[in-house]
Amino acid sequence: MTDGSPLTMPATWPEWLSLANVLLTATFAFLTFLILRANRAAVAAMRDQMADQNRPYVHVSVQVRLGTPVLQLLVRNVGRSPAENLRLHIDRDFYQFGDRSEARNLAEQSAFTKPIDCLPPMSELLFDLGMGFEIFAADADAAVCPPTFVVSAEYGHGKSMYSEKTHVDLRPYMGTSVPHHPVVEELERVRKSIDKLNGTAKQAATALIQANRAEEKE
Repeated sequence: MTDGSPLTMPATWPEWLSLANVLLTATFAFLTFLILRANRAAVAAMRDQMADQNRPYVHVSVQVRLGTPVLQLLVRNVGRSPAENLRLHIDRDFYQFGDRSEARNLAEQSAFTKPIDCLPPMSELLFDLGMGFEIFAADADAAVCPPTFVVSAEYGHGKSMYSEKTHVDLRPYMGTSVPHHPVVEELERVRKSIDKLNGTAKQAATALIQANRAEEKE
């Protein structure tokens, strides 16, 4: 016969303390793991951010030559590192100023057919495309001077490789004004004034010489 006593003895205080210690240790270990993982992610994000800030970046854009209606294609490394083994490619023929000769075909020029060993930071390649009013003329041949095209750039730096495509659209420049620099305009006015004064001085000198010759003959 049994005396009615329970089969298990109640846990003692030391046993409860040991269990609490195990739970606290497991909790701290889990929190430490989360902190380490968060720190690792933050370090990786900072490393990626530093790499993005210091990488080369080949930027392709269109600009208007100052004081003229000539549209230009600008390829520039706006990053902080040199773009190594740069390969440029244009997806269609573009004949500069509408000249159909191969020498004026932008797609066949050296920059778009041969690799460029290095394009240092802030260095640029500038190509004239043509007069805006000729490119946008009603009878313009889009196969000669296409208003839209794609320029791709592949380059590297260290162990990293980059590949980008830029869709160039000339049409937004249709009907825009020719840019002028105020200093250049003022210098042009000064030049014209000097030319006018030179002309006046030459006329006065010529008149004086003729007057002296007339007096000598008398």
